[in-house]
Parts: sequence; structure tokens; C-alpha cells
Amino acid sequence: MKKVMFVVVLLLFSLSVVAQGDDAFHLKLLAVQDDGNGNFTGSDADLFLELKEGHGRVFLETKPATKVDTQISTRYAKEIACDHFKLDCNKYDFIYTIKSNSNIIGGPSAGAAISALTTIAVLDLDYDESITITGTINSGGTVGPVGGVKEKLEAASKAGLKKVMIAKGSGLPYSGLENMTEILDLVKYGKENLSLDVVEVLDVDEVLFQLTGKQLNHKEVLLTEDKQYTEIMQNLQTVLCDRNKKIVNEIKQQNIEFNDSLNQDKIEHSINASKRGDYYSAASFCFGSNIDLRVYYYEQKEPTINTIQKLFSELDEKNIALENKLNEMEITTISDLQTKMVVKDRIEDVKHQIVEFNNTKDLSKAYKILAYGEERFFSAVSWMQFFDMEGKEFNLDKQRIKNSCIQKISEAEERHQYTSLFVGGEFTLGINEKIVESRKAQEKEEYELCMITASQAKADSNAILSSLGLHNETINEFITAKQKAVERVISQNSEEKVFPILGYSYYKYASALQEAQPYNALVYLEYALEMSDLGIYFPEEVNYISSFNIKKEWRFFMIGLILGIGITVYFLRKN
Repeated sequence: MKKVMFVVVLLLFSLSVVAQGDDAFHLKLLAVQDDGNGNFTGSDADLFLELKEGHGRVFLETKPATKVDTQISTRYAKEIACDHFKLDCNKYDFIYTIKSNSNIIGGPSAGAAISALTTIAVLDLDYDESITITGTINSGGTVGPVGGVKEKLEAASKAGLKKVMIAKGSGLPYSGLENMTEILDLVKYGKENLSLDVVEVLDVDEVLFQLTGKQLNHKEVLLTEDKQYTEIMQNLQTVLCDRNKKIVNEIKQQNIEFNDSLNQDKIEHSINASKRGDYYSAASFCFGSNIDLRVYYYEQKEPTINTIQKLFSELDEKNIALENKLNEMEITTISDLQTKMVVKDRIEDVKHQIVEFNNTKDLSKAYKILAYGEERFFSAVSWMQFFDMEGKEFNLDKQRIKNSCIQKISEAEERHQYTSLFVGGEFTLGINEKIVESRKAQEKEEYELCMITASQAKADSNAILSSLGLHNETINEFITAKQKAVERVISQNSEEKVFPILGYSYYKYASALQEAQPYNALVYLEYALEMSDLGIYFPEEVNYISSFNIKKEWRFFMIGLILGIGITVYFLRKN
């Protein structure tokens, strides 16, 4: 009997140990170190990840200590993976460990590897540890280039790896770090000199396929424009473009000399966009032309300062009335929320123009401020039409929107801090100003304004991070990858009856800019990504009873306990 009890206890102990001991997932990292004399060499390191039952927290242990940016980039890379693959990351705590022989790990170059390993761990996928990736991870899951690729490939070969993924374009002939006159094709160099397979990738989907052989986002994206959106945006475009004709007629009626070339370029762009069914871009081009015409009108009429003051006073009164009307609107859908965000943003912009006018003594500058303010107000009024759009209803009470505002600010601040590490604070002053403005909006309980301003700040940071190291030769491919990411997010939200009117509008405008202004197109794609998934900040109510789930280790323990009791009872009865 004692032997039986000993076996039962041993069995229970073994099961509890199995339940508590989670294997760590592992990938090789590649880095470059400087000996202090300008000589660079590659080195490898090890990345480990353990998952524990938790609440989505991130812990990082490094041996030896690494730079601060590695800690930030680890959290960022984890968030990208969770968002991109819709992983249930809130039920785990993530324990990352980086081990290397020297203090070499720093910067965002491990981002793509961290995102890949996070996905593998959460989904418990089989993968090939003889493969690795060196590259940044950016919004939408796109992989960005890093430096020192040649040296990293050499380190990978020494470490016995068989394949290394690098960002698209990194394999182009480039000047090596140790010899600026050396031109190398890195894909060819890896194969012929290092017996290493070098593969260029655009996004984390390709990374996961190379590591696991699985297509996680294989579903074909079908992007369908919401019919209500089309009707409302087409009407908005008509209103703004008809206004353009009225301003032209007003100029001519005042006997002001007018040359059609003043607005010909933007109007042609508007007409072409309209023919493509891109009514947001068409409206934007008319809006820009309206400002130009208004400025020209005031410059030719030369109204006195008293007249300008009166016009600003009237603008202020109308702006206040519109804001009061906006605050009375009931917010029940994500479309309502986005409409209020965009109208609030324009109302606030008009307020800034009024303040700027009060602080200027330059009459010619006052004309430009007034022209912009008037057209911005008219645009705000036009966007009010989107309150008529139907959609899936959410619980969008004031407290929930406040919480989302606070979360957006937190995200924007962290991304701003991360960006400043690489480009310096002087290049991110505009981003910081937007964060300050979002803080002010929060204090004034204007939470929708807070959300859109913080979202813009975060998107601006993402645009800088995404463009670091990009080549002109690969910018279009990178934009295409970013477009696919936007299309996937918009499609997913559309299927859930949450059509992102702002995100989709920015997506269309980016497409219109891609050929002539690719880097501006990248900025608007970041805006599209940021504005296309607002529903995640307002999750539906969860039925906790139906979603009750026993933790993995307790399932093992309970199975062992029941088995042990059963065996014990059996032998007791037999004896």
C-alpha cells in the first residue's frame, strides 16, 4: 500500500512540474560591434522567450546589459506581433532574455526577430532555429532595413546558421562598413562566400513563412468600399468643388484680374481623382485650391484691418456654434466617433488660426490665416454629413472615450521617445507639440480631439521609423507592403461592420500621392493604419462565464489529481 501511495505522489509531483515548466523559445540574433577604432565585426547572440500566465506584461533580461532602446523596441515588437496576427496576448506575460558575449545588442535591429518569436510562442508553432532575421519591425508588420548587414551575415555563417532574412533592398549593392569603396551584392555574397542563403523579405508574414512554412495571413483581402461612405464622400466632394467655382465667380464679379492657371493644377488632380472614384482625394485637392483662391482674393481686395477683424469675429461665432452643435451629437458607432474626431480637429484648427491672427501685425499674413481658417471651418461643416452613416453600435460613453484618449497618449509618448533615440529630439518637435496638444485636450475633457491628435503624433513617429534606411529604389515596394497592411486592417473591420471612414480616406489619398510624393504617401498610410482600427479601444462586452477557461498548468494538475485519486481508491478497494 505504501508503494502505491509513493507512486501516486510521485506521479502528481511529476505532473505539477510539467505544468509549471514551460520550454523557452529561441532564435539567433545578429549584431555589429565597433572596436573603438572604426573596425566593425559581426557577432551573434541568443534570444529566448518564455510565456507565463499573466496580463500582457513584458519583461526583458539581458546579459550583459543593453541600451535603453532595446527595452523599448522589445515592447514595440511584441505589440506589432499581437496586433498583426490578432494574438490573444493579454493572457500571457512575456519574458524575453538576450544573451551575448559582449555588450553589442542595441537599436531596433532585433525587432523583426522578436515579433516572429512572439508569434511562434503564442501559437506554439514548429520552426527552424537555423534561420534568423535581422531587420526592424514597423507598423503594419513591415520589415525595415538595418546597418552592418555584411558583418552580420559573416557572423551568421560562423554561428552555423543556414539562412538569414534581411529587409527588402538590403541586398542591393552597397558600400561595406569596413571599406567604403567595396560594392557588394549581399545575396550573392552570402551564397558564394559564406554558404549562406540570404532572403529579402518585406513583412513579418514572409518572415513567419520562412521560419515555419506556414502562411498565417493567407486569406485573400477583399477591400470593398462601403456604399454609404461612397455616397456621403461624393456629396462632400461635390460641396467643396462647387465652392471652388463660387469663389472663382466671386473673384470675377469683383472685377479682379483672374488667370485660370491659378487653380488649374489642383482642379485637374481633383477631376482625375473623381474619375477614379477617389472622392476624398478629389475633395482634398478642391479644398487646397479653395485656400489658394481665397488668399488671392484678399490679396487683391486688400481689406482693412478692421474688416479682417470683423470677418474673424464672425468666423469665431460660427465656430463656437458648430462646436456646441457637435457636442450635442449622440455617439453610438465608430463612424460617429471618427466624424466627431475629424470635425473637432478642424474646429480646433480654426481656433488656432484666430489666436494666430490676434498675435500678428502683418496684414498680408492675416489674409492667409483668414483664408485657411474660413476653408477649414467650411470643411468641418461638410464632414458633419458622416453622422448619417450607419454602423455597428458600441458602448461609447464618456469614460470609455477618456480611457482611450489616455491610452492613445501613452502610445504616442512611447513611440515619440523611441523615435527620438534615432533621429534626435530636434527632428521630432512637431510630434511632441501634438502630444502636448492632446494632453491639453484631455484636461479640457475634449477626448475625441485628444484621440485624433495623439493618433496623428503616433503615426508621425511611425512614418519616421518606417522610412529610416529606405532606398529610393525600394520605396515603392515598401509602400505596396504598407498598403497591403492597411487593406487587411480595413477589410477586417469592414467584415465586422465597422468601416473606418478616416482610415480609408487616408488610404485613398496616399494612393493618389504615391507616384509624385512617395514619402508623403508613406505618412498618410501611417495615418490610415492608425485610424483604421479604433474598434480595438472599445471592445464588446465579454461574457466571462461563457469564456471561463482553466489555466493550462491547473488542467494538468487536476488530471493528475483525479488520476491519482482513482488509482488510490482502486487499490484500497482491492486490498
